[in-house]
Amino acid sequence: MAWSRRDLCWFGQADYDLLLFVGDLASYFRDGRSVARSLARLPMPILVMAGNHDGVSLPQLIAEALCHDEWSHRLGCGQSRRCRALERALAPVPLVGYSLHPFHLKQQSLAVLAARPHSMGGPRLSFQRYLTERFGVGSLDESAQRLESLIDQWDGEQLIVLAHNGPSGLGSSGTDIWGCDFRASAGDFGDPDLARAVTYAQNQGKQVIAVVAGHMHHTLRGGGQRSWRVERDGVIYVNAACVPRTVRRAGRRRRHHILLRWDGNRAQVEPVWVE
Repeated sequence: MAWSRRDLCWFGQADYDLLLFVGDLASYFRDGRSVARSLARLPMPILVMAGNHDGVSLPQLIAEALCHDEWSHRLGCGQSRRCRALERALAPVPLVGYSLHPFHLKQQSLAVLAARPHSMGGPRLSFQRYLTERFGVGSLDESAQRLESLIDQWDGEQLIVLAHNGPSGLGSSGTDIWGCDFRASAGDFGDPDLARAVTYAQNQGKQVIAVVAGHMHHTLRGGGQRSWRVERDGVIYVNAACVPRTVRRAGRRRRHHILLRWDGNRAQVEPVWVE
């Protein structure tokens, strides 16, 4: 995530009730601790989802991308240590995943359900060694069950879901919100455990206000743009992964984020470019 002192100043003065970060504070060659220390200085409530770049090594990430389970398991031995270091840098802001966070905002109660951390998308459980050690989750079915149990703990009605990658079921074209753009065959690259959790929440009478995630970049391989917003069955799905997040236009540096408004009944989203 591109983050600078100017972001810190701008968000520090912004009149936002809550900031949600969808993950990937780190890049391929740098860890995210410097970004984490900066985020920890912001004055408002913040939740940071762990992305597939956060707390992992580059060789481990490559092994996961190649679906090489044996090497992924071997190289994952240091992930717990790296995640703890990231958590210390981020404190008191929590690095979230498989967790429920109640808030009371402007006389309205809601909870943020933090979904599976470190997701790389698709029908495969990434970073299985770490998820098993830290959360006792060793399969997508166990992941869905863990999310369902968290939903059962919330006795309110309104939920926002924070994830790194979005749910499956929203399209299989490369231009779809979490469709695969890096294979000729395309396909749905959403998380099936997350889709199951959203359906479960709705079946339990919860109002899922929005699902906020990222991971799949807006700019497609080979050119073009993917959909970043979808509304289905009363839920707004938002992909916040505008990469690069900072661009220079007409000599000015502009920084991207997405604003989610909720009036107690309906949510609205809009992209924001800050100069």
